[in-house]
Amino acid sequence: MLRSLPSLSASSAMRVETAAQAHGDRGNHEDAIACYKQALYRKSNFPDAFAGLLKAKNYVCDWTIRGSHLNSLAAVLAVQLQLDSYDDEVLDSATHSVFFAQQLKFNNGEEGHRLAMPNAVSAFYGCLPCIQPIDALALTDVIAPRDVQRLTRRFAARARANIALSADLSLHHSVYSVNVFGKTRIHVGYLSANFGNHPVGHLLAPLLEHHNKARFFVTCYSLSPSDQSTWWKQIETGVEGCMKDLSLLSASDAARVIQTDGVNLLAHLDGHTANSYNEILALRPALIQLAFVLGFHGTHGADYLDYLVADQVVLGPRKSAGIPGTQYDIDENALVLPNSCIINGHSLEYQELLDSSDGRPTRTTYGLPEDAFVFAYFGQLDKLDPIVFATWMGILKCVPNSVLWLHVSTECVIDRLRKESGALGISERQVHFTDLVQKRERVYCNVLADLVLDTPAHNAADAILDSLWAGTPVVTLLGSTIATRLSASLCTAAHCPELVTKSLTHYKDLAVSLAVDANKYWRFRKKLARPCRDKLPLFDWKKSLRHLEAGYETVWMRILDHRPPVDLFV
Repeated sequence: MLRSLPSLSASSAMRVETAAQAHGDRGNHEDAIACYKQALYRKSNFPDAFAGLLKAKNYVCDWTIRGSHLNSLAAVLAVQLQLDSYDDEVLDSATHSVFFAQQLKFNNGEEGHRLAMPNAVSAFYGCLPCIQPIDALALTDVIAPRDVQRLTRRFAARARANIALSADLSLHHSVYSVNVFGKTRIHVGYLSANFGNHPVGHLLAPLLEHHNKARFFVTCYSLSPSDQSTWWKQIETGVEGCMKDLSLLSASDAARVIQTDGVNLLAHLDGHTANSYNEILALRPALIQLAFVLGFHGTHGADYLDYLVADQVVLGPRKSAGIPGTQYDIDENALVLPNSCIINGHSLEYQELLDSSDGRPTRTTYGLPEDAFVFAYFGQLDKLDPIVFATWMGILKCVPNSVLWLHVSTECVIDRLRKESGALGISERQVHFTDLVQKRERVYCNVLADLVLDTPAHNAADAILDSLWAGTPVVTLLGSTIATRLSASLCTAAHCPELVTKSLTHYKDLAVSLAVDANKYWRFRKKLARPCRDKLPLFDWKKSLRHLEAGYETVWMRILDHRPPVDLFV
């Protein structure tokens, strides 16, 4: 049916592109590919459809003409960033601290702190870049990190434009107050569309109820309805201020709820992802607004976010003087935690998975050979690319009696990967596919693997965290962006920095040496085994939460002392 669509005028291309997006949102990526191709047939100069086609093909590991596609897309993006009306120098040259100080007004009246809506960074009404920020994170081999930051800024500024054009401008133009004096506790709000069955929910659900209730009052604001998952229910019943569903409210109404509740610190967990509703943040419902790198692995590019919770590994080295942009290619001030910024409750949530093997699956359950060395990748398929896949096939060639275990449920993807591996000289039995499984079973699957491989172009951080918790060593590669340094942060906090490589050659050599050198391999197994694992900074949830809370208190004390945000090290 899709192939029979008539070749109409270019004006119909946008309707077909919209249909492609709808197919992609429902996971029908093959249909999305067909629609994007049809849209480009009707209108060849259609950057949004061109970018959408690459995204859809990535989801199903269709890497045909990927190299030229990427280069063309990078060239289009460069032109878009050069010709639009956004002025990057505003955020480049004016530090966030100075900007915030200009906006924060102190009153001695009963309203306390008053916050005016920012006007130093204008709304962006121009044509948005053809690449979404979440997709650009994985394309830094052809798009410079600086340009990823620049395109992200435009999406953040568009959120401001969206509220400026809305019918209700009262929040945007009014000056509203937050009553902070006399409070004994800091009111922290967490804002997310992913409190349920999602990596963000998996990480935080076991933790939020354990905030120090003598110092913090916690409310969660959901941008999506309940999915009735155990993670959602755990948060809903665990946090003191309850879970508030904002999914049916307008941005201004949602911001009013948060502001009326008296939230002091609003923590945004999603960034530029689906249903993130950044217009709420653009309305500044809280005095301090900060972001994590849990859902979106990069800067949010927004002047209305004051801090990014990070660590020294994910931030990387400071830029040298004279290089354009901000020092870490982020537009927030950094709130730097001493260990990994990927705080997690794995030791609370999954302890029993490793306590007993009774009734647990075995390799035979999944059709894996008991005597083979099993490499595995349990992350999202769209983070795969032909370069790392070819590297994995090279590893298999060097390790006798080895297999690669992948969780894939789509037949067309299995067929493509089998053809790709066959073309690289790997037998069909060496690449083993099993169906996707639920989170708890996926965590346990890591126990059955010998070595888990990471995706260098965009780290599969949630999968790597599961592997380290299961006691299974990993191999990752240190990149130049937050999205490519997350796994290095995890390994460092697990006291296994030796598992972090600096080149694809080193990545391959380390994976092979761990597979063939039993003594070297078991040194890491012992580091990650109980009781050593429970003492690792990565899995010490109490200390991680106390570090985060110390950061919150430092941020808040600066406000009470009339000092603007700066980079802070806990």
